[in-house]
Amino acid sequence: MWVSKEPTGDPQLPAHADDAPIPAGEPGGGGDRRTRRSRPMQRAHPAALEFDITYPTTPANLRAVRALLARLGLPAELVLKIIDEAEYYPAMRASLRGSRTLRAIDDCQRPGGSCAARLCLVAPPLPGPAQDETWRVRRVAWDLDGRDQGWGGEAPGTFRGAYSWYEACIIRPLPTADNAPTSAEDGPAADIDGLAQWFAAARKYCAPKDARPDLEAIGYTLVPNGRTDAFVWLVQRNRVAVKQFAHYRVEWAAGQHVDSADAEENGRGTGEGFLETLQPGDRLAMWMRAQYPGWANTVTAPSVEVLYDVY
Repeated sequence: MWVSKEPTGDPQLPAHADDAPIPAGEPGGGGDRRTRRSRPMQRAHPAALEFDITYPTTPANLRAVRALLARLGLPAELVLKIIDEAEYYPAMRASLRGSRTLRAIDDCQRPGGSCAARLCLVAPPLPGPAQDETWRVRRVAWDLDGRDQGWGGEAPGTFRGAYSWYEACIIRPLPTADNAPTSAEDGPAADIDGLAQWFAAARKYCAPKDARPDLEAIGYTLVPNGRTDAFVWLVQRNRVAVKQFAHYRVEWAAGQHVDSADAEENGRGTGEGFLETLQPGDRLAMWMRAQYPGWANTVTAPSVEVLYDVY
């Protein structure tokens, strides 16, 4: 949990040309007046990443609903239960447009090497709370369609020996950087543009940790995984030697019990410690990985959605 002591006020969602009710047939559609915001990032490089950023629910929405339920005379405990059952929490979603392909040999930073890592998704800063509010992340959900090179491996069709996979990391502004936590209405597309485009500009790494010096040069750092010696959390592996794309959804929720054996069998990461490590201003990011000659990784439309609470 995180308690804000800086006055930020109660943000109001500004009018925007892309604001629109969610259509019927989509989650929350058919009369739900939640607002969609989508601001594609400007293309600054031929290989630049383009993201869609949306805020289905904002802290202002949550405060308004709590106040409305309280005015109906409902006990505070019942108000919280209603909101929790409906999962009516502030949310932020970032998704990549199109596909990316990574090859272990071609995209390795070391001459003659066969390991590669490339950032394929970066979210805007996690919005912070208002003054004296407590803040915490309730759920992080990753969605992607991915596949490997479609041949080879020792156990085709399974996740055993899969050397094509995805990892999550937390990118945090350095204490000296002028990157204070923002509200959900601050228009994050321009804020993350420089970081995302910088990663997209033909930079090759063998592993995410190799990006730390470059990140620190522009005012950021990778947050270590306190349970391992790495700076990443496994999200998902691709099935071995399967040419067709498979859809994967990986959810990490506060307080959930994860069956580690089941997660390993299905190629998923448990996300242990990830939510507890997050704080306002952090950026969630996903890396695509490939290792050993012949291995490749192709991902389409990866996305991340964060549900958080302010109270």
